[in-house]
Amino acid sequence: MTEADGRDPAPPGSRQVVHVESGFGYGAIGADIHVFGDGTPLYLLELWRVPRTPEPEWLLESPSRMLNARYEVADFTGREEDLAQLHQWRDSRPRLAARWLYGPGGQGKTRLAAEFAARSADQGWTVITATHGPGTVHPPPGSQDLRLRHARGVLLIVDYADRWPLTHLSWLFSNALLHQPGMPTRILLLARTGDTWPAVRATLANHEASTSTHQLAPLSSDGSEQRAEMYDAARSSFAAFYGIADSSDIPPPAPLGHEDFGLILAVHMAALVAVDARATGSRLPSDMAGLTIYLLDREHLHWARLHGDGTHELNPAERTYRTSPQVMNQVVFAAALTGAVPAPTGAAMLRDLGLELDAPQILADHGVCYPPANPTIPT
Repeated sequence: MTEADGRDPAPPGSRQVVHVESGFGYGAIGADIHVFGDGTPLYLLELWRVPRTPEPEWLLESPSRMLNARYEVADFTGREEDLAQLHQWRDSRPRLAARWLYGPGGQGKTRLAAEFAARSADQGWTVITATHGPGTVHPPPGSQDLRLRHARGVLLIVDYADRWPLTHLSWLFSNALLHQPGMPTRILLLARTGDTWPAVRATLANHEASTSTHQLAPLSSDGSEQRAEMYDAARSSFAAFYGIADSSDIPPPAPLGHEDFGLILAVHMAALVAVDARATGSRLPSDMAGLTIYLLDREHLHWARLHGDGTHELNPAERTYRTSPQVMNQVVFAAALTGAVPAPTGAAMLRDLGLELDAPQILADHGVCYPPANPTIPT
């Protein structure tokens, strides 16, 4: 594994070949690679790309999958003022500028950043994502060509920036990709709180970077139509996957002006449950607790269908999915607490829980229910 110096080290038409004997292989052209002593990447840089929409059948197996921001099932709407502020920041004068975009989970940071990335790419910016290396879902093995060539500028998006160790962010900020003379460079860091921002800002000062913060406020309820617009857009998007051509007569399950619907995720949950209940003939809940229980029940139903009772099979040993709904419930709860971890760490955690199946089987079954963004890399 080598380090590129960020000065367009290979002429046009050249290529970098990454050979891997075992494990994960990663290379970059036009940027530095920082690794731990054992060769594990400290972080990974990847060219931003338009996400692939999953198959409708797979989404409908477990409807809550439609709420995953990375699939972009619901059309982007609202947050136009926030988007305009990001464009103004991007087009400002400093050569190097960083912004800390923060708000609680479900406020729409990831979706807003994705829309900003798409529009920036359309306007000639090279958009790159940085993923913290250990315990994350990696891009496909191979090389990333990060040479800027005719780019208008470079936009680096760092999700979950508040979870990165400060030393790792410091290495990222020193990457030659971000320090090419005359190239406008923007670093957008996404976080849930502003608690760690002062330390990060001090690190950026060493690079003479302009810094700013951007807090995503809750959705307004003071007579604004913002929530209704978001509900209508999400309802139409979800309804298309259910084959419902006209969903305009599907009302919200509860008044959207309630404080429970200050998060975009909550509004999207309301739209999804309303559409799913119409499609399945189910009773519609009337509050946020009911919406959550409704979707959890659909998750449990999906686990139960995958598991089955197995009594009718001639050779039960040939079954591939073996985790009971009760065990999967425990595993999903644990996974929600830990987030993505390397497979050995996950296996150790499951063994400590003393569950009825061996850890590799449970991990495999969990991957069936909740596959990673790139299924070729085990986590």
